[in-house]
Amino acid sequence: MSENESLRDRIRIYRTVAPWRFLAFILRLVYGFQISGRENLPDTGPFIVLAAEYALPGMLATNMLNIEVLMAAIDRGEKTQGYMQEQLWAMRYFQKVAEGGDTRLNALVPHSAGRLSLNLLSGLRVLGDGGIVVMNPEGDVRWDGRPSPVRPGAAWLGLHSGAPVVPALCTTGNYDLWPRWQPWPSRRGRFVVQIGVPFRLVESGLRRASPDDVEQATARISGEFDLIRYGQAGIAEWLGPPSRNGVVIAEPVDIASAAESVTVTPGADNRHVSLRKRGVALLLWRCPVCHTNDALVERRHLFGSHTVGCLACGTRWEMQRVIGKDFRLKVVEGPSELVGLDMALCCWYDEAKRDLEPAPITVEGVDLRPGEQVFLEAPKAQLRPSQPNPLSDGWSEHEAPQAQPRGQPPLAQWPVIGEGRLLLTSHRLLWQGEPQDLDFNWATTTSISLWLFNTLGIRYGTAPYRFELGDEVGLKWLTYAALAARRVPRALDHELTVSPY
Repeated sequence: MSENESLRDRIRIYRTVAPWRFLAFILRLVYGFQISGRENLPDTGPFIVLAAEYALPGMLATNMLNIEVLMAAIDRGEKTQGYMQEQLWAMRYFQKVAEGGDTRLNALVPHSAGRLSLNLLSGLRVLGDGGIVVMNPEGDVRWDGRPSPVRPGAAWLGLHSGAPVVPALCTTGNYDLWPRWQPWPSRRGRFVVQIGVPFRLVESGLRRASPDDVEQATARISGEFDLIRYGQAGIAEWLGPPSRNGVVIAEPVDIASAAESVTVTPGADNRHVSLRKRGVALLLWRCPVCHTNDALVERRHLFGSHTVGCLACGTRWEMQRVIGKDFRLKVVEGPSELVGLDMALCCWYDEAKRDLEPAPITVEGVDLRPGEQVFLEAPKAQLRPSQPNPLSDGWSEHEAPQAQPRGQPPLAQWPVIGEGRLLLTSHRLLWQGEPQDLDFNWATTTSISLWLFNTLGIRYGTAPYRFELGDEVGLKWLTYAALAARRVPRALDHELTVSPY
């Protein structure tokens, strides 16, 4: 690279850094944010930074760290590779960031195995040249605050390169500041990005890594992450033990037995409340006590605790935010065996999913296959295929296209094909719109994910699609889709991957 090219590249990066430094200033001012452990970053490459976050503040914070690593690498003349959500390329800012220089930013679509494999090979070449790779090995952020499983890509890269691995994680305070189900961030709290001590998965790079090697290395990374997040006490300390009226309970609570005494009001639901105002009901879309869908309502009070109530069974909880730990829900009204029971929100979410068996609903205007049952309906769902897609060229088949045309697809191109009724059945997703109905059979679906809070994403064969669900809760649809798809024999020689829920 010539001196002029190097100067232009540096100017570009410094212009890119400016908004992130401003955000860092705001976060420091409001939440006392800082990046701790900078001394653990190696002086030179090659090394791999594994940066993971819980929620939006964490995404901003880890991007600040990524920018710092990027700047230092450019100053040293080293190559750098990072990975970012594909949808960010819809913004001109990120398009400019990715242009030119020895900095490479790779676009990621959830569970896009082929593209990710190419990106990992590219990262291996960067590390072989003494460069730096920054990646998030956990991928999708869970709604309940617990970490997503560490995916094997980071272990594969560390094993084949032999490069030091640097863990960089947001502290748990990031989740209680702004969980995905909360419409706005809290005004008080604190979180940092903690950079851990570098470690190697192997002393020198392996030519071949067996599945057992990758599994053991992934477990090693996961253990290092948990140690930074929760300390020696582990996630149990973050959750806290269940209690009743302030007394810790040693034995598990049999909520199912207690729920047998409740009277359920048929047809009670919260759908009159807009999605952005449902709060924790976006996570607890199924009542933990009576297991009724779309029945919980969160009520925020100017003074005193927030409450969460079930319109179907009448159970009511007091909701408390515990800074640096999980939220707590205490039963204040409901079955006598449960009144006074105080548990972490994660535990109530586990109860909400317990023994979940999708119940069929009755719908009109659809020809069902033998044995097929309908479980969910979204009256107004927008279909968005990733471009290019044969649907845009007069597709006339009843089954949706399974592949995109050859060539590198453009980034962040998800135009609306139309709006129609979407049905989730035991056999397929059926979109009924113009110009024709389209089948997305579970047997051919290779991945299921959730974008934002109410957009269901699937990979049908190798072609990605998104369905904007209107007023439907996306987490419920993700859960039902996963349950239905896993029960159908696979038509393609691809493993079905599903975002954590």
